[in-house]
Amino acid sequence: MTSTESGQDGAEPTERVFTPAGHPGSAIAGAMVGVALIALCATAIRDVAVRTDWLNGREWSISAAEWIADLSWQDWMWPAAVGLVVVGLLLLWVAIKPRPRSHLPLSTSHLWTRPGDVARRCSAAVTDLPGVYEADTIVTRRKVKATVHGISAVADREQITAALTDVVSVLESPPRVVVRFRPRDGRRIG
Repeated sequence: MTSTESGQDGAEPTERVFTPAGHPGSAIAGAMVGVALIALCATAIRDVAVRTDWLNGREWSISAAEWIADLSWQDWMWPAAVGLVVVGLLLLWVAIKPRPRSHLPLSTSHLWTRPGDVARRCSAAVTDLPGVYEADTIVTRRKVKATVHGISAVADREQITAALTDVVSVLESPPRVVVRFRPRDGRRIG
């Protein structure tokens, strides 16, 4: 995604490129807070039902408020206070930490792909080669690691490496290619 922003002092507009990123860490914390708020709403609904005499019993919110009003400082509250401060700092860190990058940039301007898609493409390219019957590929930003199963008398390690290099050449900064060959007939090649 791109957006055009006007430059300052009459300069030409600059183009800002947005890098695809994963879900923010605060999404999980936000979901947990949302569940807690739903539980609080359920408590409030129960209290309304008690107040309108639909249910018998005492309102939980009033009982909790009276319990808190009767509390005096006790030794167990120190660890609880420290724990709540730590939880608060962790939630603050989760809210401001950068989102993880989820895509790899292609050499074509402003296009992105997922590492898993590149891995599937690598595996498909290698399994099309003679002597190869299976390939498992893991793609990271720095390395493509392919475990290739095949027949050592027919499969060619240089051809496998060339096929993988050709697939990852579409990336803006192609990662290093590492090939592990697992022969079906028990012999290693390369």
